[in-house]
Amino acid sequence: MLHNLIIPQYRGTNAMLFEGVKLMVVGMTTVMLFLCLMILFITLVSYLTRGSAAREVEAIAAERALQLLKRKKTKEDSSQSADEDIAVITAAVAAYESERFAKA
Repeated sequence: MLHNLIIPQYRGTNAMLFEGVKLMVVGMTTVMLFLCLMILFITLVSYLTRGSAAREVEAIAAERALQLLKRKKTKEDSSQSADEDIAVITAAVAAYESERFAKA
C-alpha cells in the first residue's frame, strides 16, 4: 500500500519503460558498488604486502648487480681466452704452411 503512494503504478508502455529504468539503475548501482569494493580490496592488499614488495625489489636489484659482475668477469676471461685462441690458430697456420711449402 505504501509502495503505491510513493511510486504510482503505470500502465502499458510507460510501465515497461519504468521497469527498464529501475533495472538499469539497480544494475549500474551493483556494478559501481562492486568496482568500489575491488578498489578498496586492491588498496588493502597493496598496503598489507608493501614490505614484501620492497624486499622483492631489493632482491631483483641484487640479482642484476650479480649478473653484471658475472658478465664483466666473463668478458675479461673471454678476452684472455681469445688471445690464447688467436695464438694457437696462428701457430697452427704457420705449422701447416711450413709443412706445405717444405714439400713443394
